[in-house]
Amino acid sequence: MSFGSNYSAGVYSPLRAQALAVLALAYVGLLTASAETRVIAAVDFSGRWVFVSAAPVRPGYEQFWLGTEATITQTPSTLSIRRLTPLPQRDARFALGGDETQNEYVVNGQRLIRNSRATWNGNSLLISTDTALPDGQTYLSNILRWSLDADGMLVIGDTEICGRGECPSVLTTVKFRKAD
Repeated sequence: MSFGSNYSAGVYSPLRAQALAVLALAYVGLLTASAETRVIAAVDFSGRWVFVSAAPVRPGYEQFWLGTEATITQTPSTLSIRRLTPLPQRDARFALGGDETQNEYVVNGQRLIRNSRATWNGNSLLISTDTALPDGQTYLSNILRWSLDADGMLVIGDTEICGRGECPSVLTTVKFRKAD
């Protein structure tokens, strides 16, 4: 056995162990990044969507961002919605990596700021939104769960949070079909 060699079989080397650990972590990181990319690319909500139904039926209910007809554009990192009907037209943009995005509207003469976070949970997109009122009060206003069913319908579970918990929240399941 030569002691002048840089490599000795069976001898522990802290530097070699550290290098192997770094390589293993890098490999796991690449696998994780690839898996996340596949999940993001697995569902594409792009297209023009038309309202089909809402359950339970609630007089006067409309999905804030989609209304009864909307166009959705999706990239690997963003989801953009343009509500076409009913008026007023509304535009919204969401970052798909969980970063907060801000969309601003005037509703019934009142300025609303909606801060949202969109994250993937398997093939479902979760969008949680805080609404800021003109007086500065902010509250969690709703959580949306987007998915495509077996027939290609866009299904959105819209949980509207009632105030600060003083009344029950309301879950409405809204369905849209892709327009030709």
